[in-house]
Amino acid sequence: MQHIKSSRISLMERIMLWVFITIGFESILFFANWWFSPEHTTHLIFFIPLSITTFWLMYESVIYWFYLLNMKISKPEIPHEGLTVDIFTTAAPGEPLEMFEKSLPALAAIEYPHRTYLLDGSGNPELKLLAERIGISRIDCSNVPGAKAGKVNYALSQTNGEIVLVIDPDHIAEPRFLNPVLGHFNNSEVGFVQVVQAYHNQETSFIARAAAEQTYGFYGPILMGMNGYDAALVIGANCTFRREALESIGGHAVHLVEDFVTSLRLHAKGWKSVYVPEIVARGLVPEDINAFFSQQLKWATGMFQVFFEMIPNAIFSLKGWQKLSYLMSSTYYFVGVALAINLILPIIFLFFGVWAVEMPFRGYIIHLLPFVALFLFIHLIAQRWMRHPSERGLQWRGMLLKVGTWPIYLLALIFSMFGVKVPYLPTAKKRERKVFTGLVVPHIFIALLSIAAIVYGLNSPLSNYYGTKLMVAFASLNTLLMLPTIGSAFTGFFTKEEE
Repeated sequence: MQHIKSSRISLMERIMLWVFITIGFESILFFANWWFSPEHTTHLIFFIPLSITTFWLMYESVIYWFYLLNMKISKPEIPHEGLTVDIFTTAAPGEPLEMFEKSLPALAAIEYPHRTYLLDGSGNPELKLLAERIGISRIDCSNVPGAKAGKVNYALSQTNGEIVLVIDPDHIAEPRFLNPVLGHFNNSEVGFVQVVQAYHNQETSFIARAAAEQTYGFYGPILMGMNGYDAALVIGANCTFRREALESIGGHAVHLVEDFVTSLRLHAKGWKSVYVPEIVARGLVPEDINAFFSQQLKWATGMFQVFFEMIPNAIFSLKGWQKLSYLMSSTYYFVGVALAINLILPIIFLFFGVWAVEMPFRGYIIHLLPFVALFLFIHLIAQRWMRHPSERGLQWRGMLLKVGTWPIYLLALIFSMFGVKVPYLPTAKKRERKVFTGLVVPHIFIALLSIAAIVYGLNSPLSNYYGTKLMVAFASLNTLLMLPTIGSAFTGFFTKEEE
């Protein structure tokens, strides 16, 4: 087995990142100093939420920069001989047989000696026959509660491999999958090793490409930065565990975000993690807006639960930078609140003739432009650490879809606060050829109200005020930002049914 070659991060690259990120921080302070000038504030009760949404987007940039500053690519190692490896993949009711016809043979063909187990809760006799034909052991999980994590824990009680790879059934593994992974377990303190999650269907629709784009930075610079802080996360697919580590925390966490909770418990227990930034398997990303929104609702609700219920206690068991890393990563879905405020306030201001700020639009652009320029420049620098050349660029589709997911994130916050149960359901593996009008009613409502507010504001006695002009610009931008998500809900109308 050969050492895996990985691109290192040179000293000059680190210095370059520190210089430009420092300038980026200064650009935020430059804008903040101007934004919070006393003469700009008119109605404090509106100025506060508008300031929150304005600076929340900058806060997200700060998180990104935080990880860029400490990216680490762990040195590859040759594994000790004689490791026993179990590979777990799950099956749920309704998952297509043709998916397993591709993924199961790929698992059986992984080069390192192992035993593959199908944790079968599908009740599909054809799948059982397929597993037998390929020579994969099947564990009947038809009556096992706890969704995917429950199946994994049940399988742990039925097997004995020292190392356990958990891989989703839609992922087609390369034969070399375990080659860059297993050597890291030479360190007895390493509890899990995570690799890149990549996709083979990302060009099938706007949603698929946009959803994939949202992951490029995460599986590149962000997880590499988490690796530098010894805070790499378990991802639902493609994670390899030391059995002893899982057993020390009572098994894989049963939760809406079972991967994040499992990571948190392992790190709190003192186990180390390693992120290997290599693509050794490709799976499926949601192809329609219904599948994507369902996935995001599950993840966001679960993450809010973690933020409110687990982080306050677990944070004291984490070490050093792990504390800050987990705290920041658990706030991701609050962006829905910031986006909602940003969408609603211009409408209120224009219709009722009150606004939070009285500042010239030109001045706003001049003071914001340095931050925007630095953000884009740093983002382009970080492109070199994306995991595939096709991932480079502005990822504009991903950004638009993130904005369009605001009502889902807001709903998830409400669900978590009031204890509404969200079922753990596997993400749909096939694109639905339907029109999802109901999913974009909030977007249509915001777009129409914004247009009406613009017309009203431009024809009101206050049309020449700086505040009105600024809110008209915001409302116009918000209208445009709603259109891609609205359009994606109707793509099924224009797409012919597959034969």
